[in-house]
Amino acid sequence: MTRKALPLVAAAVAASTLLLSACGSDSSKSSSSSGGGGGSATVASKLILGGPAEFKTRPDGTPGLTKNYGVTFQTFKVTDTGGPVTVTSLKNGQVDAADLFTTDPAIKANNFVVLTDPKSNFGAQNVLPLISTSKATDGVKQVLNLLSSKLTTSTLIDLRTKVEVNKEDADKAAQEWLATLDLPHTTPATGVSLTVGSANFPENVVIADIYADALQGAGAKVTKRLNIGSREKYLPALKACDINLILEYSGVLLQYFDKNATATSSDAVYSALQKATPTGLTVLDQSSAEDRDAIVVTKATADKYKLTSIADLAKKA
Repeated sequence: MTRKALPLVAAAVAASTLLLSACGSDSSKSSSSSGGGGGSATVASKLILGGPAEFKTRPDGTPGLTKNYGVTFQTFKVTDTGGPVTVTSLKNGQVDAADLFTTDPAIKANNFVVLTDPKSNFGAQNVLPLISTSKATDGVKQVLNLLSSKLTTSTLIDLRTKVEVNKEDADKAAQEWLATLDLPHTTPATGVSLTVGSANFPENVVIADIYADALQGAGAKVTKRLNIGSREKYLPALKACDINLILEYSGVLLQYFDKNATATSSDAVYSALQKATPTGLTVLDQSSAEDRDAIVVTKATADKYKLTSIADLAKKA
């Protein structure tokens, strides 16, 4: 569901993302394999991996795949954050493997194969609100924590199917789900004005709509600023108070704030995240809804190289 970037590489990451359309050189499959020639070449050394720019540097991105599995791809192609560019690139063979989110309806629709992660390279990724501390009044927290107690992984899959497959408006899908909750008819957030932001992928947009609409229904004055971009864009906006609330994913957010974090379980990640969150920002209750990153290949690629696990990518080709 990615979603992370380390502060030291933020500027470079942003620049490389903007060059996606203009620079196509790293999509060439004719370049020499980074895994070496002859019998030493691995399956991964023959394949191109696609994903968001930040995946190239974040701890559980390509560095984690190399550290935990000994997997190094031929090259890395910047696509988008688990969105249509990544899916299309995988379908059309512009990349051979991709970083997608486990709730993505495109996985089932295209018969893609999710490679298992036996070494837990990708940790827990529970959805939770990250909010400016100054806006986290008791009433606001009451509304947001209630929503998080209702949000499940099945909800994410259903919402994504409505928006991405059935082409329903994200805000309409959000309001339809809110209507099923029978929320209390109270206005504990009255008097609070805040701007809700989102990353630039459909799941995060519809979740942002849910929390923003619920806050508005609870009396808050809400402005939406959706599809901002990736983490290196919206987190600075949050710190600068250009936005006040964004829905985040626990594991990737922890690694953004603490590149040395090692927690992987849901509870451990949340506990560490509460300690790592910078002054001026607050994480509220996490939901049970979880959307992890996964390495995904087409069925043809899985069959060709007999791939079921990320570990299989390290085998000799």
